[in-house]
Amino acid sequence: MHHCGTALNRRLEGGCQVPIAGYAELTERTLHLRGLVGRPDGRTIIQAAKTGTAQQAEEMGVALAEELLDKGAAIILNEVYAQ
Repeated sequence: MHHCGTALNRRLEGGCQVPIAGYAELTERTLHLRGLVGRPDGRTIIQAAKTGTAQQAEEMGVALAEELLDKGAAIILNEVYAQ
């Protein structure tokens, strides 16, 4: 499961300036991955989730990051890193 969180953060180019979270839970056959990106002041929080298998962990992490970016995380990240 380590790969899904690493892939998520790597794709978002996460650093310590912006709140980025990832949580993975593995049940018997299914991997549930949740992620969020927020504004540093907490005004906006963007969330998304993916479900798959443990073998898809890295792929899921990247797909989750892409969904977060599409939902508006790209705007937040660009604003924070432009400062």
